[in-house]
Amino acid sequence: MKNKLLKITIGLAFLALLVATQVSADDQDFLWEENSSQVTFSYYDMHFIAKAGGQVPKFQFMTDAGFEYAIMFHSLTEYLDYNEDGVFQFNETGLWKDEAPPGPVFSNTLPLSSVRFIFSGFDVEYDPGTDDLVAVHFNYTSETINAPNYGDFDITIVVHLYLADQDIDGYELKGGQEMKFDVIMNNWPWQREDTNLAMRFDIIPMNTTHSYQLNDTNGNLVNTEENTTGYEYNVLNHGDGVKEEFSIGDEQYKGFFAYANQAQYLINNSYEYKQVNCSVSSLGDGTVQTYLSFEHFNDEVTYDPSIGTLEDPVIDETGFGVVEIVTISAVSVLAITLVTRKFKK
Repeated sequence: MKNKLLKITIGLAFLALLVATQVSADDQDFLWEENSSQVTFSYYDMHFIAKAGGQVPKFQFMTDAGFEYAIMFHSLTEYLDYNEDGVFQFNETGLWKDEAPPGPVFSNTLPLSSVRFIFSGFDVEYDPGTDDLVAVHFNYTSETINAPNYGDFDITIVVHLYLADQDIDGYELKGGQEMKFDVIMNNWPWQREDTNLAMRFDIIPMNTTHSYQLNDTNGNLVNTEENTTGYEYNVLNHGDGVKEEFSIGDEQYKGFFAYANQAQYLINNSYEYKQVNCSVSSLGDGTVQTYLSFEHFNDEVTYDPSIGTLEDPVIDETGFGVVEIVTISAVSVLAITLVTRKFKK
């Protein structure tokens, strides 16, 4: 039997452990560590970071040249669409503004900082019958929610990194340049039957030494220097595709936060798609608040956003790159798994 699989599991009772790994592309070795706090994918000069495990979910993209931005899952808000424009505005959070509630009310906003997530570990996908790597998957699943009346709500974030271009239900992904996450939600505690749900993502430039420019999905410059909270504007969807992209860039790199303009709803044991709309504002600090609006749902909804870059990776003169998955956390026990495989050509 060929020695293609070597697994080493080590239990260490230290408060902090840092393991640094690097695998050259000529060997095509594939190395990862499992833990619940931080996951890093590296591909040549590009790095994708996923943080959860009890924290607010944050997904970052950076390059060795210093370009860096983050997408943070901020909150979920049930809102009443007063002006019937299909998107969230900040003044629509008062569910009972013009009428008395039928009973006790509770906060209709769930900060995702109140959700404790658990990390699944990695699922590595190979081309059937071969040793060619296709993709890596993992997920963060809500374990407990520290907010009254949200005990039955479930949210799972399934993360994918594909090494080749993909088209998933019309959502086109860039191989090795894009990290996709599926957001699956169940059992939202609705207070009304005629409301929508807004999911807030914040687009955050992380390296202020770079001169970033943010544009919405239609190419319009987003004003990030003034506080426009309360004046969220509707970002119109394109009619010719599923994927919408906010671009964020400097002189060298252009990254993006992308999202589908439709979501998959489970209704009476079958799935159907419904439109998702977006509105935008800023706190005036260089960040952008994006609110993605879902129609009222009774069972389950699945949604597809992603982050990535429009630039190809920079390969050094030797032709060697780095493909690694690393997790770093100050915990007592760390499991390390090493698998030698060949990447798909």
